[in-house]
Amino acid sequence: MTHLTDPAEDARAGMTPRPASEASRPRRRSRRADTYGLTAATIVLFLFFAAAAAPSPLLPLLLRAWDFEPWLLTFAFAVYALAILVTLLVVGRLSDHVGRRPVMLAATVLELASMILFLVSQDIGIFVVARTLQGFATGAATGAISAAIADFAGEHRARLTATLGSVGPLAGLAAGAVFAGAVAEFHPDPKAVVFGVFAVLFAVSVGAVSALRESSSKRPGAARSLIPRVAVPRAARRPFMKAIPIAAAVWMAGGFSLSVVGETARDLLLVGDEVATSLLIAGLSATGAVTVVLSQRLRARTGATVGALLIALGLLGDILAIALGSVAILVVGTVVSGAGFGMAFAGAVGLVIPHARVHERGELFSAIYVVNYVAFGVPAIGAGLLIAPLGLAAAVIVYAAAVVAVAVVGVAVQAVTSAGPLRAPQHAPSASVAVSEKRPAP
Repeated sequence: MTHLTDPAEDARAGMTPRPASEASRPRRRSRRADTYGLTAATIVLFLFFAAAAAPSPLLPLLLRAWDFEPWLLTFAFAVYALAILVTLLVVGRLSDHVGRRPVMLAATVLELASMILFLVSQDIGIFVVARTLQGFATGAATGAISAAIADFAGEHRARLTATLGSVGPLAGLAAGAVFAGAVAEFHPDPKAVVFGVFAVLFAVSVGAVSALRESSSKRPGAARSLIPRVAVPRAARRPFMKAIPIAAAVWMAGGFSLSVVGETARDLLLVGDEVATSLLIAGLSATGAVTVVLSQRLRARTGATVGALLIALGLLGDILAIALGSVAILVVGTVVSGAGFGMAFAGAVGLVIPHARVHERGELFSAIYVVNYVAFGVPAIGAGLLIAPLGLAAAVIVYAAAVVAVAVVGVAVQAVTSAGPLRAPQHAPSASVAVSEKRPAP
């Protein structure tokens, strides 16, 4: 059985036996608390990512209503990712020191504030401020919630943890995009409805997070943990470096879907239905969520490699769709890359997380998400800057080609690693960590 706690501590904990009637009651309460914690943390993670996708179908409508420069479409998307990056660098390790619940609670309150700011915004400037605030909230929440899910699930539910930790964000991205697109199609004031609903949901989430039991012990050094740096536990450094190209390809594909697929469908392929456009935006993450469930028994390296290949094939299909003006090919490309997105998302994380001990999870998740959100945001900014000199079609093709190139590099790195001699890690994890390529919770 995978061991993520110190066996010596387990032994010490078992030295003083209690009567069965006493021992069973705390264990039952603990199981109930863990089940509630696992459920609540997964739902809140889902909501954070659903809210992240919601602005994408609305921004083209706001472009027409507010008459701002088109490059601000991708900027409003990318500033969110960059705000997450900054927050991860500052508070990414904080939950390992002060506990998961305080960080999750503060982030959820901040997310609620951003929803209210979205709701009252009347120009692109306030909208971008709200998007930035949302990025700060998501950056603070992501590592802490992911680590809490792993804490509450425990070592005996590692497969469930992997599924929830992967499906939650992907399903959230899909649901948020479809919800916003459907409201945009059928309601005259979609911004008010979308962000009003999310404001209510995050208000409820504040109460749900407040009721969580703390899943992680406190450690000294909270103030020092705020010094910006990317921290990767020593035992995880080599697998982390080898997984970077796969993770980058995954989140570049995610950024491509959320930042330019909607405009590609509307302006280049002349898709006029908002629901159809939102389904295209959501297609990558929705397919990815399904694929995570179907492929969860794959080894991490297999999932990461096959997933990256599918991402490359799907993005090549998107390039072909633009060249031929074909919506059908764009749909196929989105489904193929979405299948790869889900497999590679879980697989890349599964290559790294088994090398971290319990008290190192927060910092390692944060380091992973630093890579993810650099890949998520920076290429989108670049694509936005290319729209004016090259035109939308050329900028989107360059963006897609860059995703293909990074995915191919990731496959090559994994192929070289797989072909090489098997060696023990230079810095082996302690005996309390069972290293496996089975995928744990992202």
